[in-house]
Amino acid sequence: MGKEAAEQCDDFGWTPTGTIDPTLFAKVSQQPGYGVGRAWSAKATYDLSHAPKRIYLVHTVEGGFDFTVDGETVTTRAGQLVLLDGDAPTSARTRAATARFVWHLTPTFLSPRSHRFRFHEPLSVDNGTMQGLMALTNATLRRPEPGPASTHVGHALEHLIAGALQEAGTLPGTADAVHRDDLFTAAQGVIESHFRDPAFDVNRLARELSSTTRHVHAAFRTFGTTPRRQIEERRIAEFERLTPQILTLAQAVERAGFSSIRQYTRAAARHAGPQHDRAALTADDIRNQRLSDQR
Repeated sequence: MGKEAAEQCDDFGWTPTGTIDPTLFAKVSQQPGYGVGRAWSAKATYDLSHAPKRIYLVHTVEGGFDFTVDGETVTTRAGQLVLLDGDAPTSARTRAATARFVWHLTPTFLSPRSHRFRFHEPLSVDNGTMQGLMALTNATLRRPEPGPASTHVGHALEHLIAGALQEAGTLPGTADAVHRDDLFTAAQGVIESHFRDPAFDVNRLARELSSTTRHVHAAFRTFGTTPRRQIEERRIAEFERLTPQILTLAQAVERAGFSSIRQYTRAAARHAGPQHDRAALTADDIRNQRLSDQR
């Protein structure tokens, strides 16, 4: 979260400007010719990297953006998709706490100079093809390692985007109630306030939101995650922030909101990756730390 997520956004092509939102989180996967990702922030501003051969897309799930493209302001809201030409000077500012999917492509046919779809104009997109695009994105982010099919995935993304744009506006609007209620965004504030409490879980989260666990799970599912995973990721991030400042492993675990070292190691194993080097703690590491704590 925070600085690490900002670095991922920068690498993806969206360079954060101003003060970094400490609650910003982002997850991206990039292969030759395309990139997919999702992000959430309470407040953020960005400059889009100049990339004449790329197109960028932003689909706002909750919240909204003010994009400034060639000096003109374009405003988007939840449920809208905007295509951006990587050759046009572009900046972005969130209008509220905002959850979004992001993509970039080196297009084969979806070019701003040859395709009929309009760039830099928000379009309300709520159709099955858009749901398929988000599902493919979530699946790619769960297994970001490149494989022999990565080129085909890039082509599939481009065709899904074109299909979603083609279908947009031809069917009656059926806006998802989860989006209207901004449950996912509200949940981020509740998690930030309560994650340090070891007893805090999805049931407590639902009560704090005056909602049901089913609706909360549905809100998180749209964004490719779960309440439990989000709470664990926030606790792991806090553990990694605290560890250099704390004398013992037990103290860091407790202050991060885990009920025990065992609960931390299990959560860290589920979230293991390059950004969680401390997830590799072994049983011997923990045993040695316990002996040190007892001295």
